[in-house]
Amino acid sequence: MLLALRIEVDSLAAARDITPRLLGLLRDHDAKASFFFAMGPDRSGRTGGPLFEVGESRQQIRLNRQLNGPRGAARWYGSLIPAPELVKHAADAIRAVRDAGFETGLRGWDRVNWIKCIAGAEASWVRGELEAACHAYEAVLGEAPHAIALPGWRVNRAALRLEQQLGLHYASDTRGKHPFLPVIEGEPVRVLQLPTTLPTLSELIGAGNRDGTAAVDDLLAMTERIPLTGHVFTIQAHGDGGKRLPLLQRLLAGWREQGLELASLQRLSEILDPAKLPWHTVELRAWPGHGGLLALQGEAFPG
Repeated sequence: MLLALRIEVDSLAAARDITPRLLGLLRDHDAKASFFFAMGPDRSGRTGGPLFEVGESRQQIRLNRQLNGPRGAARWYGSLIPAPELVKHAADAIRAVRDAGFETGLRGWDRVNWIKCIAGAEASWVRGELEAACHAYEAVLGEAPHAIALPGWRVNRAALRLEQQLGLHYASDTRGKHPFLPVIEGEPVRVLQLPTTLPTLSELIGAGNRDGTAAVDDLLAMTERIPLTGHVFTIQAHGDGGKRLPLLQRLLAGWREQGLELASLQRLSEILDPAKLPWHTVELRAWPGHGGLLALQGEAFPG
């Protein structure tokens, strides 16, 4: 059975410092994964407020802020210090992932602005963000992106429509239970959605006084039985690739002991029969531990 690893790389530190550690971890466990890179400005100094916090209690929010928040000079990126663009300052790190044989995809251009603005964004703004990201990706890797994982699991109708116009093979923008073709506000979009199906470490650790060991145990319990369409687990490079790296190591080892194939999202897409993919609505709803509205897999369409 297959479990796909979806890795978000949203900051300069994550790209240059954390990504090499994750590559080593994946090699140690004979695992593949998909790395999704933001390409534009790293505004880590602008990530305060409820839209960027994860946790269902003050204690959990504080813990995640300590582990996931920016460090050093990055605390002022986008405020007191000009925001460095990953396309200019992390190009070698991005190419190193591709050259190591791992799938790469697109996160977007400006992660912070996307999360702050997408709920009410016009189609022209969305096009500007995604076209800038695509051009930067092509400048770094010499080819257009074939996959995308939009920041924060946040979308609107214009964003999903543009993914189809850009010719993307698949997207991983949603939370859900299994792969599907999306219908948003009544509009069908023929770009496969591979939703995140498992909770993240940030969502589990600290919830109900759960520590890191208990979070790993819970995830391993969730994957004792894998659906035929697999699971998707999201690794957030900046937070999970630091002090939580030993937890990831134990998690990957546990999954290998369960006999799972740890794969890229592209590999997951290849085992699916396009003719049998169900249509589901995409609904913007609250999600435990997150501010704002996330894109969730809704009811089968037509219901």
